[in-house]
This record gives sequence, structure tokens and C-alpha cells, in this order.
Amino acid sequence: MYRKKDLQFLQDIYDRPSNDIALLYGDKSYGLIEVITDLMRDKDCLYYRARAVDDTTQKLFFARALHEQTRTPVFPEDDYERLIGSYINEHTDRKKLIILDDFSYLIKENPTFVNFLTSLLSDRSRLGSAMFLLVSDDSGWVENDMLRIIGRRSSEISGVLKLRPYTPAEFAACFPKMPYEEMIGIYSFAGGKCAIYNDITEKTTLRDMVVKYLAIWSSRDFDPDSYLPREIREPQVYNTILVNLAAGMTKPKDLHKATGTDRAKLAVYLKKLMEYDIVEKKINEAAAEASDSRKAGIYVIKDQLIRFYYRYVYANASLLQISGPERFYRRYIEHGIDEFTGSVYPLFCMDHIRYLQREGRLTFKLASVEEYNDRYDAIDFIIVAAGGSVIACACKYGTAHMTHKTYEDVRASVRKNRLMCDNIWLFSSGGFDQKLVTMEGETPGLKLIEGKDQRLH
Repeated sequence: MYRKKDLQFLQDIYDRPSNDIALLYGDKSYGLIEVITDLMRDKDCLYYRARAVDDTTQKLFFARALHEQTRTPVFPEDDYERLIGSYINEHTDRKKLIILDDFSYLIKENPTFVNFLTSLLSDRSRLGSAMFLLVSDDSGWVENDMLRIIGRRSSEISGVLKLRPYTPAEFAACFPKMPYEEMIGIYSFAGGKCAIYNDITEKTTLRDMVVKYLAIWSSRDFDPDSYLPREIREPQVYNTILVNLAAGMTKPKDLHKATGTDRAKLAVYLKKLMEYDIVEKKINEAAAEASDSRKAGIYVIKDQLIRFYYRYVYANASLLQISGPERFYRRYIEHGIDEFTGSVYPLFCMDHIRYLQREGRLTFKLASVEEYNDRYDAIDFIIVAAGGSVIACACKYGTAHMTHKTYEDVRASVRKNRLMCDNIWLFSSGGFDQKLVTMEGETPGLKLIEGKDQRLH
């Protein structure tokens, strides 16, 4: 499962009459393997997955893959130019597709490799044409180290595609008959990992998915540190930080207090986790324009599955081992899962606003819908109209009614944050108390939206 437009983007590059280099990167769970597989279909293609070996051994591996897949003659003394050039010049009636997966291993040992590719493709004496697709599932390396290594040669890359997680609306479109509560629950667990959704149906429940992964996590073959990069040092420090982030300690001062880590060192560790694309820092960029004060950022685990793992499983591995998946779920997860599930409910509400915009059902032109990191924990996101007016939004997930107190809390937060806002929209999956319902008709700028009325597509 992946976005079809992502495949079309790469296909359009391949269809050009020119020689090209393209870059595809992102987490495997975002459909990376599926995109590659479908792009290769019905093409004259060479696929090579590089390994962490020295350049000489890498070249031998590449030559073997080339010969086995294409029957192109190879010789021990051949360099990359001869190896690839001879393949491109064979059967020149079709453009070649050459996929270099995990290409970081090629670049690290041979930084001039991209120079070679660009020179090869610009050589007009070549009889054939080709598209090189550089592939990596290490987003941190691509966005931080690759540009430093290849320098100005990065401008020779014809197209760059980063695979991104599914939004709630995209997930909902795949399972239109799934109950709304299960949809929110499953998305809270797996997030936008669209490749995971290949194995579920509209009848799959959150419980089904959690128990399935608990069985994986309780296996003797599972490495409890597998969500950290292999090369990372001091895993005990990073695991401690992730456990506390998953528990909701998202501010640096709270992490410092919980872990006892020096503030300066903590900043370095957090930066490293961001470079590895495990953690992200959220700052109210859009809100800064709607307020006369910028709020400090918070740190969150980007991946919902990793966040769930460190929230419920990592510290309780022994309990999971002796209880088994089913009993562990009932005893340690089931009764408190709504709090975790509710953390993604604002994302569904935000996508509902985007749906209303697409359908022309808003009375204003939408400029943006952005999460709002409220220091008072009252406002979940803001809606900014094209003219600059702002709507403060709060969300409540669960079966209980949202009460009048939420409205008062949002009003107080608007004032304390000096947010220039006269409108408040409230979202609740469990409905609203009678006082709020009565107020909606009497209070200018107040709007109530129930979960049953929210559509995403």
C-alpha cells in the first residue's frame, strides 16, 4: 500500500528521453519496497542492494548481481564505468532502469560514485539511455550526511521523492467501512505506516493489531533495542529518553528532571535522535503569526508504533514474557488505551477541516490548519483563515461528553497565550453537555462538532 502518485512521479522521470538520476528515500513501512517493485515491472532493470563492505568487495558483489540478472559479461578488472556502461549499451531499444538500494554504502566508501554516474550519463558516445534510482530507508543520513558527502553534485539529481506516512484521511479512504472508533485506534497504534495496512481489513480491530505485535515483541528473537540505529552509541541513554518521551515528558525541563541528564548533553542526545528521524521538535510556526509571543518547542517520538512500544512494552518486557500477549493486553493496556488513542484524534479533526475546505463548505478561505503546542494544554490546533483570523480548537476523545469547562479553559488559554482569536471550535467524539449545546446558539464564534459528523473523504 502506497500513494500511487509517488509511483507516477518516478515513472514520469523514467519516461523522459533523457538520462536521469533520481532519489527515493523514506521508511520501508511507508511503502518503499512496494514502490520499487512496481516501478521495476515490465522494464529492462538491474537491481543492486549495496552492503557495508569496502569498495573492492562492493564492486565484486555488484558485478555478480549484474551478471546474474542480465547475463552481461563481466571481468575481474572491470570498474563501475565498464560494468554499467556495457549494460546500458546492450539492447539500446529500451531505456534501462538501474536501482541502487542502500546506496549510502556505495557513497560512504566511494564518495565520487555520484560523480561517476553523472559523467556516465552525460557521455554522448553512449548508445543506450538509463535512469539511475538511488534508494535509501535512512532518511537521517540522506538529509544530513549525503549532501555533505556529494556536495554540488546533488544538483545533478533530476528528482527527489521522500515517502511520507499516510494522513488520517488517506488511511480512512483505504477502509471506508471501518468503524470510526477503530479507525482512530488503529491509526494511533500504527500511524501512517501504510505498508502495515496491507495485512488488515475493515473488520480488523485495535486489539487485533496490538496483540499481534505483542506476540512479535515477546519473541525470543526480537531485539528490544531494534528501534535504535545499529551504530548508535550509549543506547541506554537514548532508551531512557525515549521511555520518558513516550510517557509524555516532552519538554526539555521535564526530561532533565526525569532522567537527571545534564541539559547541554540532553540537547545533544535529542539532536541526534532528530537526525535519525526518530524524534521531532514541534514549534508553533503558524501560531507565531497569530500571537505576539512564540512558544517553546516540545519533543515527540515521530513514529506511533515506536511511541506505543516505549510507552507500554519496553519497560514491561518481563511482564509481557510471563503474561503472554492476550493477558498483557487485558491487564496493562486495555483500560488506559483511550488516553493513548486520543492523542491522534486532533489529527482526524484537522483532516475534517481540510475535507470541508475541499468540499467548499467553509465560510472562509483556509490558509492553514496547524497543531498548537499549548503550554496550558487546552488548545489542540488552530485554524488560520486567509485574511489572518484565527480559530482556536480543542478536542476530546472518548465516550464521555465534553463539558463547559473545556470552553472556559480554551478561552483562558487564548488570553494567556495572547492569541489574537475570537472564535472557538470544539470537537468531541462523545458529544457535548447540555450547557455547551445551549451556548452554541447564544455565543458568537462558538461551534460544536461531534465525531459522528466528521468526514475525512
